[in-house]
Amino acid sequence: MLQIGRKIYFDKLTGNVLVDTGERMGAVVETTMEQDFQTFAALAKRVPETVGLLQLEYGQDSDKFSQYLYHIDPKSQTIIWDLMPPTASLEKVKAAKIDLLNNDCFKTIFAGFKSVSTGYTFRFNEEDQANFNQQSSLFLLKPELTETQWKTEDAGIVTLTREKFIEVVYEAGQHKQEQINKYWQLKEQIEGATTKEEVDRINW
Repeated sequence: MLQIGRKIYFDKLTGNVLVDTGERMGAVVETTMEQDFQTFAALAKRVPETVGLLQLEYGQDSDKFSQYLYHIDPKSQTIIWDLMPPTASLEKVKAAKIDLLNNDCFKTIFAGFKSVSTGYTFRFNEEDQANFNQQSSLFLLKPELTETQWKTEDAGIVTLTREKFIEVVYEAGQHKQEQINKYWQLKEQIEGATTKEEVDRINW
């Protein structure tokens, strides 16, 4: 089944969103920029050179699109999520942004990691973390165990020796800690921000 990510057309000068095509799936057809300018009234009256385009993957930030308004930063051409109404205090804007980054942190951790030692990609959600911990305990409790079967994201079920599994567990820990460190760094930046505009520019 064909899946097409949303396209966001925006004013290059102001960052105001002109057209958000939304996500499409099923009996759909990918359209060109020229076709979109003919289809959408908001684009038909515009000079193409004044319009920017962001093409997203299917499912990208779908949770955020369902919760928040947004605009585009015309300089960086990135999405800025409008987490709070304009009248919200700076402290409320900071708290909302920190919550959003916390969610991004967990999503990145759960998405998994590419193991340098094995070349495989491993998922790492809460269930996966529990499974890694359980297998680690088994290797410690049963010295006679020399290998285990493990599911990867890109190579199916593979066999990992005790030594190789330990390397993967170490890499998993690094992956998790790197994301947590990034979250704390961004949180510190937000807490030190003095304007809402500064908070807006801090993204995962």
